[in-house]
Amino acid sequence: MDESAVGRYFDARADEYTHDAAVDEMDGSPIVDEFVDCHCTEGDRILEIGCGDGLLLEYTLEHTAVTDAYGVDISTEMLPGPDDDTRAQYLHASATDLPLPFRPETFDFVVMSDVLHHLVGTHRSESKRKAQAALVAATTLLRPGGYLIVKDIYYESPLGPDTLTSHLIFYGLKHLEGIASKLDDQALPGLLVSFYTRDELSELLRQSGTRIVDEEIETGPNRSPARRLLSGDSGCIRLYAEKRTRDRDWSDNR
Repeated sequence: MDESAVGRYFDARADEYTHDAAVDEMDGSPIVDEFVDCHCTEGDRILEIGCGDGLLLEYTLEHTAVTDAYGVDISTEMLPGPDDDTRAQYLHASATDLPLPFRPETFDFVVMSDVLHHLVGTHRSESKRKAQAALVAATTLLRPGGYLIVKDIYYESPLGPDTLTSHLIFYGLKHLEGIASKLDDQALPGLLVSFYTRDELSELLRQSGTRIVDEEIETGPNRSPARRLLSGDSGCIRLYAEKRTRDRDWSDNR
């Protein structure tokens, strides 16, 4: 699926993906509260690729020492408008717009939340190459020692290879939408998605030039026995990775 089709999809459904709450009504953000706030210093800069309505960035500016925040998104309808009361700066761009409109080693944090599974090619292998390229580009925007933060949905099949469920969702949406809907009711018809296992996501980050320093996992909701049999172990994973530097030993990279 080309980027223009993805942009049109989210433009048409912007109301479904934007938040109802304002920054001062948020209960918190695990990414910000549990990591960014603990690792940032005054003057740090953050970029969110796939920022949507920018709520995470506005929350970051409100509750941490980060002083400059930038967000890019493929959907113009989801981005804050010129009349919105925002502190961050927002640009219309895709994660696959290489290079993104920033200079290398510009940021202390780069966030990609629920972005990788939307980078879809004709086949699963092409999708993975797109995800890898986007992560490499994101890493080049980090200063040495900066942090790449990735949040995504993962699937691991109980029926065969760990990647089986992800393959079934991808090709089910591509050829037989009924297959995908039985595996994941969030895999909406009209938008191809390419999910990964936890190990695949970790390896993608490692190959981008980063070292994972922390991870958090939230398992999915309880489902019927039939759905658990089909979709197996699934949930949300947050990976926190530090950009490699030449003068460090990264032999303990996970």
